[in-house]
Amino acid sequence: MAGEDSRIHGYNAVYRTQQPVKFHSFELDSKNKPKNFIYQKVTIDGPGASVNDHQGHIVPQNTLNLVLNPLMKDMAKNCNNTSQVENFIKNSWMQSVYDYGKKIGAPMFIFGDDDPETKVGGFFSIVTWNPVNICRAPEDKNRGGVPGETIDTQVEQYLANHQADQGVNAAWLSSLQALMKDSKNVDKIKDYIATCSDTLSGQVNKGIGYYAFPWKYTGKVLSPK
Repeated sequence: MAGEDSRIHGYNAVYRTQQPVKFHSFELDSKNKPKNFIYQKVTIDGPGASVNDHQGHIVPQNTLNLVLNPLMKDMAKNCNNTSQVENFIKNSWMQSVYDYGKKIGAPMFIFGDDDPETKVGGFFSIVTWNPVNICRAPEDKNRGGVPGETIDTQVEQYLANHQADQGVNAAWLSSLQALMKDSKNVDKIKDYIATCSDTLSGQVNKGIGYYAFPWKYTGKVLSPK
């Protein structure tokens, strides 16, 4: 999997604040590195056991990795310093990721390592764990196995119906809905990654994503209210 550092956005001070509380996702340790994601209790409408949320991908990692994995290996092979990375970047979304990473002080590269994930995985973690593609949802085990390794259509439907309340980016939602129609289409995955990355510059000053909303039980299975 390309981009395994689930704490990477904790370098962004926006996600260490508590306003609104869903953005209070990380704290820093004594070495100024993000600690584990701060789980919060899911709001449940009606009776039922309380559960924690987690970083639930709306478009799953296996889909994103159809594009990101080969690109990560290629970058690791061809780049041994930041100048080479800057020359390697050939599209706007990669530039957006690079610029964002520098602004928040995220460790994107360890050039002395041969393993692609270790060497350039920080860069790709910004993409993989972009909050715009993350819902503070219950774990799959509390949702009857949903979404598994597929696009989270339950969350998409909720967000489409509550765009203003959830601060949904219209271009992002449109790209998500296009990808849902053909989730293995590499061009549509690239478009989705680009649209997600377009939100990064704004995230330096204002949070987006980490969607949080009420859930309800049907039997022992949780779904959006």
